[in-house]
Parts: sequence; structure tokens; C-alpha cells
Amino acid sequence: MRCKIFSVPLESEKAFEKERKLNDFLGATNVKRVFASLANQPEGPLWSVLFLYEDEAQVTQKAPASPGVTMDPGTPLTGEQVKSIVALKKWRADQAAQEGVPLYMVAQNRWLEDIVRMPARSLDDLTKVKGLGEWRVQKYGAKMVEILNSASSAKRSWPASSYSAGRA
Repeated sequence: MRCKIFSVPLESEKAFEKERKLNDFLGATNVKRVFASLANQPEGPLWSVLFLYEDEAQVTQKAPASPGVTMDPGTPLTGEQVKSIVALKKWRADQAAQEGVPLYMVAQNRWLEDIVRMPARSLDDLTKVKGLGEWRVQKYGAKMVEILNSASSAKRSWPASSYSAGRA
């Protein structure tokens, strides 16, 4: 188990760059525990995050590769996929606010993109997303599947001629 601390000043031009580095770190590691706090420093407020993690080398030495699915991030999302990811991100923001945790603790952007690219339509599909983890599937999976299925059924139920309906 390794440890890494990130400090992100909230009122600084460097905040965006430090947040990008934090996101890169999250994408390259298997985070086991997170401790976060806000601190008032003479330079201004600071967000400090401590991660306990296993890096990729440790993960591959300890266990066989997970059966997770990672989709090609270079392929642009379709219109339906964009609608699904927007709905998932809205739900994630509401869920994170309700729990009082950062967004990435509910679901990382990469996982949401993989979910809509698959497309995931069941809890079993969600278990195939690399990094999502069994406990997140148990905790959030039913709601994610509900959102994905309602987004796809809304598209199918929209009448094809609705734009011209009622026009003379």
C-alpha cells in the first residue's frame, strides 16, 4: 500500500493544473482509501487529499487482471450517449452532494463514459467496467441502470413526426 497527498489551492491560477494532475493520478492507480479536508492557509483556502493506493505494478503482482472493460476514449460519443452521460453526471452530482463527498467518490468520468459506450443496461454489465468495483455497483448500480434505461426508452418512445404535429 502506498500513500500520496495532493494539495489544491482553491483560489489560485494553479488550481486547474493541480486538479488535472490529481485526475491523472486517479486514472493510473487503484485507490483504496481517501481522506480529504479543507484548510485555511495564509495564502488562502486549500483542499488537501490523502490517498492510500496500489499502483498498477502492485495490482498485477497481487492478482490476475480483472475482467473489466475499458472502451476506446478516442471515439466520439453519439447523441444518445451524450444524453445518457449528462443524465448520469447530474445524478452523480446530486448523489455526491447528498453524501457530502467529491464527485469522483461516487463515479469517475472515465467510468461513466465506459458505461454509456458499452452500453450498460444491467447490473451485470456494470460489473464489467474496469475500476467501478463491486461495492459501487451494489450501492449505485440500480439507479445507474434505471437512468440508462429511461434515457434509451425516452428516445424510442418519442414520436417520429412530433416536430410537424399540429402544423398546418
